[in-house]
Amino acid sequence: MDTHTPPAQNRPLIGLCGRTDPTCEYLLYFRSYAQRVFEAGGLPVGLPYHETAAACAPEIAERFDGVLFTGGADIDTASFGGNAYDDRTHHALGQTMPLRDEFEGALLQACWDQDVPCLGVCRGVQVMNVGRGGTLVRDVSEQLWSHGATLDVHLQPEPFETPVHQVYIEPNSRLAQILGALETSVNSLHHLAISTVPEGAHVTARADDGTPEALEFPDRTFFLGVQWHPEIMGTQPQLFEALVDAANQRRIAKGR
Repeated sequence: MDTHTPPAQNRPLIGLCGRTDPTCEYLLYFRSYAQRVFEAGGLPVGLPYHETAAACAPEIAERFDGVLFTGGADIDTASFGGNAYDDRTHHALGQTMPLRDEFEGALLQACWDQDVPCLGVCRGVQVMNVGRGGTLVRDVSEQLWSHGATLDVHLQPEPFETPVHQVYIEPNSRLAQILGALETSVNSLHHLAISTVPEGAHVTARADDGTPEALEFPDRTFFLGVQWHPEIMGTQPQLFEALVDAANQRRIAKGR
């Protein structure tokens, strides 16, 4: 029996952050995120955001057992108090969604306050970083610790499921424990990158060029983000299983 597929009525609820389509009023949730969560034993539920959604963040955090902060648009320069980016970076941003930033910032804080298990993917790890007080650079090649980083490696062409570089994982980290390895091959679809990290957070994986690839917050039960897209690769179910396992413990503790 698959230990990560509990009966349907016992699956922990995992909230999926989505994005808006700028050409219409639709909210979009990529199927791959939902598929990985469902395969891991969770029940994925899309989280809507709108003008008043941020005010509901504490209630959302209370009702859900875990949250997946997904990939998507660049973080707007005015979001997170206007402190998301290092002043020294001047590269243009891509599409931004300030309303999404506002909602996810509020949701991240509520999840932090209530110790809701969270996994961040690509943009998601960036939201985790700036939401807790860290900063980003707008172009990966401008990182302080970069040694020849280029967008050729970090912003790959299709097929997106193909790994394009190695990631080196810190021993004794939660990520190393989850993946059972100190090195792994990943895909890469970002031009923003983590610069400074907030107090209490640890970069637990880096690319060859020094780019931060994973962030952990040991002060919480499960608060982890990765810069790559495991939902697209489909070869690292352990990440989603770890989220669902932590969420299931919360569900049980809440008597749900």
